[in-house]
Amino acid sequence: MKVLNLVKSVLAFGVVCSIMFSLNSCAKTKGCTDPLAENTNADADESDPSLCVYPREKYIGNYKGSLICNGPLKGAINNPTYDFAISERAGGTVEDVSIDLVIFGAPGKLAGKIDKVEGLKIDQTIPNISNPAFGPAPVNIKATGSAKLAADNKTLDGTINIAITVAASGTTVAADVCPIKGTKQ
Repeated sequence: MKVLNLVKSVLAFGVVCSIMFSLNSCAKTKGCTDPLAENTNADADESDPSLCVYPREKYIGNYKGSLICNGPLKGAINNPTYDFAISERAGGTVEDVSIDLVIFGAPGKLAGKIDKVEGLKIDQTIPNISNPAFGPAPVNIKATGSAKLAADNKTLDGTINIAITVAASGTTVAADVCPIKGTKQ
């Protein structure tokens, strides 16, 4: 009789353990599975995009800083106090941003991408700008460069390479490497 009760107890314990193990193994781990996110969870069984944190979010905001060219464009771009903004680019991906700034006295936007390793990357041509400082013909402004946020997630530091060419001929009028710095407000 004691042996029979012991066998029943062992079987009951085994059934309970099997049920608990089955329930635990069915539980799915939700997480962000997007490789562009900073918090990608390779162990997640089920993707939950609402859990994703993208590097772009750290960069978005209004900045006070400077944009000073020390070479051929020094007279045209010399802004020791320079306000600019980084925002989501309408219709873009989770990497795309717009940099709102003033270009030769007129508001403009540069397109950029935020990479979780390299930070802010800029590569855009603004076509057919009229500026008497560069002659009577319209010019194209090519801006490339990069900037990174410091560990404080507020201080932005980088460079923008600016090349100005005559729109019709492609002849280079001026080119410069211009440091850009800013503190997010």
